[in-house]
Order: sequence, then C-alpha cells, then structure tokens
Amino acid sequence: MNPEAKQASLVIDSVAKAVANWTVDLHAELNPKLPNRYGPGWRADWIGHTLSQLHTLAQVVSVRSTELLAQTMRWTRESFKMRGVEEDDLTRNTKCMREVLAKELPPPVNQIAIEFVDASIEALGRPNGDFGGNAESDSEHRKTVLEYLEAVLAGDRSRAESTVIAMFGRGATVPEVYEGVLAPAQARLGLMWHRGEITVADEHFGSATTQAIMGRLRPNFQRAKPKGRTMVATSTPGDLHEIGLRMVADLFEIDGWNVIYLGANTPIADVVELLERRGPDLLALSVNTALTLRDAGELIDAVRGNAAIALTKVLVGGPPFRAVHDLWRELGADGCALSATEAVRLGNQLVEA
Repeated sequence: MNPEAKQASLVIDSVAKAVANWTVDLHAELNPKLPNRYGPGWRADWIGHTLSQLHTLAQVVSVRSTELLAQTMRWTRESFKMRGVEEDDLTRNTKCMREVLAKELPPPVNQIAIEFVDASIEALGRPNGDFGGNAESDSEHRKTVLEYLEAVLAGDRSRAESTVIAMFGRGATVPEVYEGVLAPAQARLGLMWHRGEITVADEHFGSATTQAIMGRLRPNFQRAKPKGRTMVATSTPGDLHEIGLRMVADLFEIDGWNVIYLGANTPIADVVELLERRGPDLLALSVNTALTLRDAGELIDAVRGNAAIALTKVLVGGPPFRAVHDLWRELGADGCALSATEAVRLGNQLVEA
C-alpha cells in the first residue's frame, strides 16, 4: 500500500466526525426545507450518511481508486432512491462535503480528497455498475435459486434446506451447490436489502439458513487426496461477513488442502502470529466492503515486512475487486479471485509457481 495514500487516508478519517457535522450544517443552510422533508431525525440521518461517505472516501484514497468511490456513490444513489431520498439532496450534500474538505483539510490532502469527491459527483450521472457482485444465477440451477429464495423470504428454513439438499439426489456436487445456488441467493438477498426491499432481519435469516445448510453439507464432501499444502482463510478487522470466505475454505478442503479457517473480524497481529507459527503456503483474505480496504493493505504489508512469512502467497477476493479489477495489485496481493472455484484454481497456481 502506498505510504502517502495511507497517510492521507488516516488524515481524512481523523477529521471525519467534524467534517460530517459541518457538511450537514452547510447543507441545511442551503436547503432550509430538509427538516420538513425528512422529519425529526433528519440531522442525525444526514450526519450518519455523510460520516459513512467520509470513511469510504478515506478507504478508497488509501488504495488510490477514484472508480471505487464512484461505484459506491452510484449504489448509494439507488439505495436512497428506494428509501424516498431525492437525488438532488444527495448531490447537494456531496458538494457541501467537498467544500468543507477543501477548507478544513491541510494540503495536499485536501487536493487529493477533492479529486476523489469530484469523481463521485460525476458518477451520479452514470448508471450503476456491478459493485454488489452477481445477484442472479444464469446456470442450470436458476430455478433452484428462486425456490430457495422463496422459502427463505417466507421464513421457511425447513423448505429452504430441503430445496438445496434435494440437489444431491439429482447428482449435484458441493461446489455446484455453493456457486450455483447459495452464492447467487446470498447476493440477491444483499441486493434486496440494499434496495430496501427486505429488512436486516430478513437478510440475517437468509444468512443463518445458508450457514446451517453449509454445515449439513460437510458429510457430503468428497475430498481429494491430501496435497500437503496449507492455507489460512480470514477476513480483515471489522469485516463481519464470512459466508463467502467459508465457501472458499470448504472448496480448498475438498481439493485436498489443509485449511485453517479463522472466519470474520480477525485482528491483524493475531493473523501474523498464526502465519509465523503455522507457516502456510497461502493466505486467503476476504474483503467484503470498501470500508476494510486499508486494514487489508495493512495486513498484507505486515506479512511482506516479516522475514519469516514474507514469501507467503496472498490471495484476495470480495465485491470491491469485482468493481475495480486491478485493485488487488494496489494492496500488494499476489492474485485475486471472484469466486470460490477460481480461488482454488488460482491458489494452486500461485503455490506451484
């Protein structure tokens, strides 16, 4: 990770709370109708939104990607639209944030921030990209995906599990179930939540159901002959998502690898200590949101800076890498995979090389 970009990122984060308040003050001054339009909690809501945008700005600055901020802004626009927030208010708020950043940040950080915010303002005039990943399955399992989603959204865990388990009676493998049904179903649930079509509770129920099914599938693993290779699977601190990471870990296990699965929200120092102690061939790092990119870069920097583990291959994956395809290079990883199957293929290639 570039040291200057990282420092600029930290400066933006350090003033984010104050900048968010000043931004909303300026926004309200320019548009006195905000309280009437959005109700009693309007100020807290807009401060929360602006603070989130500033933290996202800090993260994408750390990896020098204006396009990632642009993608995030377009998805914010869609989410706001579904929740009754006018696009003009989103644009005005962003322009107010730009004005405050230009005035309050020291040079040259303010110039960097303005460049990124200008890109995000320009992005509001463009259609959405694929920041959320593939939300549909275009495979032969599309019908099963829809049946599974119907059961989940009806709150019927038993029917959801039966829908997936029945695939084995038709000869499906665990990788086919993961990537043909569970992964696209989870992507669709996430997209529906983002658009305000379902609640957090609905999304959490879907995730819990998927995790329960993955547990039931373990006895069906048809493991290859052991390869004598070890991989560690983890995500960055603050990242609470783990279903995609667990799918990756499971498919490596099926492929004959020894898998050390750490799951979500693992402290960087603990990951480094475990790598030193176990000496794995590969570190698989999941990054599910732009808000954990700097931590991902810091973890990779810690690995590269430790002579005992510096040569460990690092493979990254997650939605931000789908949005910006060369982002993994900025973090200093050895490769990037956008699916569990691709992760296994590329992991083997990296270790063999």
